[in-house]
Amino acid sequence: MKKITFKIATLLVLVIIMASNLSVNAQGKVTVSPSVTTRHYWRGIMVSNTANFEMDAVYTNNNFTFGAWGGYSFDNTYSEFDFHVGYKFSDHFNIDIWDLFANRDRASIDDYNYLDLDKKTTNHLIDASFNFYFTEQFPLSVSVATMLYGRDLDADGDQNYSTYVEFGYPVKIGGETVSLFAGLNPFENQVYGESFGFVNIGATATRKIKINDNFSLNAWAKVGINPQAETANLILGIGF
Repeated sequence: MKKITFKIATLLVLVIIMASNLSVNAQGKVTVSPSVTTRHYWRGIMVSNTANFEMDAVYTNNNFTFGAWGGYSFDNTYSEFDFHVGYKFSDHFNIDIWDLFANRDRASIDDYNYLDLDKKTTNHLIDASFNFYFTEQFPLSVSVATMLYGRDLDADGDQNYSTYVEFGYPVKIGGETVSLFAGLNPFENQVYGESFGFVNIGATATRKIKINDNFSLNAWAKVGINPQAETANLILGIGF
């Protein structure tokens, strides 16, 4: 009961903080970002080992964002549909909250009851990340993400609060931006790893490919290594 109360209180505090700083105006805009990737790799975890179509539709108004993200594999083995909300407090700090809903042990997300919100049976997973950015002269970023509610349960059915910490740093190589990252599992959990240590180390290189004056493609390549799982992966993607 105490853990449930803590979870509800944490979510309420986050929502109240974000809402208290929200200033909505008529200048909001919607962006739609479709992409195709060779695999879906997330925080050191190979979620989908086949090609995927992914799309993120985001409404932005001042420092507030609200969006819906979907990912579907070409061979129908993976499907995911998420809502996310975020607030940028400054150039150095923002918060993102995601409602993750993916097919983990069934053929499709359609095989789950989307309205089932009971902690012990729901397929939803609420993930909150706190993102810190340093200065332009020292562009280090630090993200701390914790699973607050849903299907992240321990053997006793209690919330596990699995947490992931990632450090990022962009560098210029040959005129192109390469983003270095190192993801850490701070304690044993069933999501990221069995012990303290790095679970996601690698780099992402991006390049804009100009088709004409009105249209460009965003291409990227990511190398991700998980020392605990002893895996290494190369992921390619193109955004439209």
